[in-house]
Amino acid sequence: VIEFKTKEVAREEIVTNRLVQMADEIDEVMLNYLTDPAVDPRELVGVLSHRLGALMSHLEEKAELWHVCQKVLKKQAKIVD
Repeated sequence: VIEFKTKEVAREEIVTNRLVQMADEIDEVMLNYLTDPAVDPRELVGVLSHRLGALMSHLEEKAELWHVCQKVLKKQAKIVD
């Protein structure tokens, strides 16, 4: 039996693939700058924070998203409370 994917599942896969592609592109840019001895990694953190804040400023649910961002950031940075 052939299972046909619903439009919703297909859309989710497309979105997931695009987000993975975006993450890979961001990683490529970041690694380029992280390997540049003239760039301080702390400045990269500042740039990323600035860009995330600018992106979030356009969203209505920024307070709720901030909690998610903080949780993910702490986990990725291995910050223990």
